[in-house]
Amino acid sequence: MPFPVGVETVVLTGHQHLADGDGSPLPVRVRPVPRRVVSAEHGVVVDDGWVVVSPDDAGEWQVELLATDAEGCTPTGWTYRLETGGDAQHIALPAVLGTVDVSELLPAGEDGGTYVLVPGPRGAKGDKGDDGQDGASAYQLAVAGGYVGSQAQWIASLKGAKGDKGDKGDAGTPPTGDVVGVTRTVDKATDEQVVSSTALQDDDHLTVPVTAGGRYAIAAMLAVDGDPAADLLLTIAAPPGSTGYWAPGGITLGVSDGTGSLRLTRYAPGQSIGVGITTAGLIVAPLGTITAGANGSITIQWAQNVATGVATTLRAGSWLRLTRVA
Repeated sequence: MPFPVGVETVVLTGHQHLADGDGSPLPVRVRPVPRRVVSAEHGVVVDDGWVVVSPDDAGEWQVELLATDAEGCTPTGWTYRLETGGDAQHIALPAVLGTVDVSELLPAGEDGGTYVLVPGPRGAKGDKGDDGQDGASAYQLAVAGGYVGSQAQWIASLKGAKGDKGDKGDAGTPPTGDVVGVTRTVDKATDEQVVSSTALQDDDHLTVPVTAGGRYAIAAMLAVDGDPAADLLLTIAAPPGSTGYWAPGGITLGVSDGTGSLRLTRYAPGQSIGVGITTAGLIVAPLGTITAGANGSITIQWAQNVATGVATTLRAGSWLRLTRVA
């Protein structure tokens, strides 16, 4: 297949040992796991259609394919499904391979890849707008409202008498149970659904109050199901200025049967990541440690990773658990 100039590709070669009834080598089929791979510069680079390769009479074949980590394309880190007439397998083709025979590759898990923001080209500079009319000053507005006196008198009238000194405030009381060594757990009382939305929202139940400067060990069990095409967008939100890290503890995107790589990449508080879900339902088990930057709450936030009209549901009985460790 033709690719835009400059896009990273890999040449995949192989030998077809299987033949049809008249002795001709069977065709080889390959397609990307994600529905499409796009580039800000070139648009859609590949879609999820099959590429059919016909071996020569000796069974040798080769095909040029988009690298699964091609620079400037999203998603990245995905895999191909390869069918040679026997069992299917999934393979990764990073650009560094250049040209590689399929016999040299190790099977990979089915992976729809990770979506990243790819900036588009900068637009043309717009025309300069007309200068607006000067508005009335505050003094002019006061005169229009009935004030009588000079501008200097009006300015002097703005300063009021010095107020009494206020009482010293309390330092604040930590939330109940928010002490070192104590574990607090919140239960999700009812099911909650999101439909056709990728906007992260606070979970209705899974939130725990925290105190500025406190360090908390975090664990959760999220029972979730929905359209595998939507998957789940997830983060652990914390008060402003919080530090630490968390991992989603879910399988990779694009799965349909619950089988996939476990995603344990480390993320900062509030940084979101997509994980896979299935119609039958999966357990997502995020964990981490966060030091609160201010008084507030640590909260599970979630949405659909890809908006679809089929509801993504977080089930009752899910829970969030915090233990204050410092």
